[in-house]
Amino acid sequence: MDELALAPRARGAGLAAALLESVTAPAVDGRCWLLTSARAEPAVRLYHRLGWRPAHAVPDGSDLVAYLGPLHPRPGPAGTQRTPAGT
Repeated sequence: MDELALAPRARGAGLAAALLESVTAPAVDGRCWLLTSARAEPAVRLYHRLGWRPAHAVPDGSDLVAYLGPLHPRPGPAGTQRTPAGT
């Protein structure tokens, strides 16, 4: 998917969360990520609320930030793998 956006009048009804879940649910082992502008404050708040976590800023001088999905196995301390809560 290239871009996910909602019209302002459609915000607040849970549509963004439902759309994001529907396009990321099939990700193998929860391995999904997205790019967003650090200045897109409503989107960034939504991603945090849904369990997405920033991985790093994109090193091209832009304000893009890569976010990893809530179930994405990412390295933890000393190279260990993070597992989803409750597993």
